[in-house]
Amino acid sequence: MRSLLRSALYAVAWMIAAPVSLPIRLLGPLDRRDEWFCFGSQLFALMPGLPGVYLRRAYYDTVLPGGAPNLYTGFGTTFAQRDITIGRDVYIGSHCNIGLSEIGDDVLIGSHVDVISGPRVHYIDRLDIPIREQGGELEKTIIGPCSWLANGAIVMASVGEGAVIGAGAVVVRPCQSLGVYVGNPARLVRERGEPPISRTVEQRGRAVA
Repeated sequence: MRSLLRSALYAVAWMIAAPVSLPIRLLGPLDRRDEWFCFGSQLFALMPGLPGVYLRRAYYDTVLPGGAPNLYTGFGTTFAQRDITIGRDVYIGSHCNIGLSEIGDDVLIGSHVDVISGPRVHYIDRLDIPIREQGGELEKTIIGPCSWLANGAIVMASVGEGAVIGAGAVVVRPCQSLGVYVGNPARLVRERGEPPISRTVEQRGRAVA
């Protein structure tokens, strides 16, 4: 019954979003700077509550190259580029900005997270012209399946499968699979499956006693 209700809600949301999403999809080859894509992303980001979740799912399912199967996107979250790949059952919290990226299945992204299109979005080496005129390059940031980016993280390098990025961490170098990273810049503190350091120290103290 719940599955039928979700399907009905999605169908209604798709029909409501279609007057915006279908033209933006058709304009894709002409939308070289993704301006129309961003217009739709920002428009649907402002829709509150459960209706907004379904409208955003319908929009991204239509305009993204590989769709967005069962995507949850929170209020205020925007996507910056059209060529983003989204896996199944991805959760993205509120007020995030998602740049050029490939996000695997079952990824969990908290609120206020920025996924940046690589570390060289703007060149900065020349001193004779403003930074805004120096250009840059976009690199697809890979977020591995089953990983978790906690609230406030900033990610500009790839994250391995099953990795955990702590709240407020700044990822500037690739993160290994199953690693737990914290800090600025983010550093590996342990691997998932290992006991936390505090618990290990406590166990050693008991053993000595």
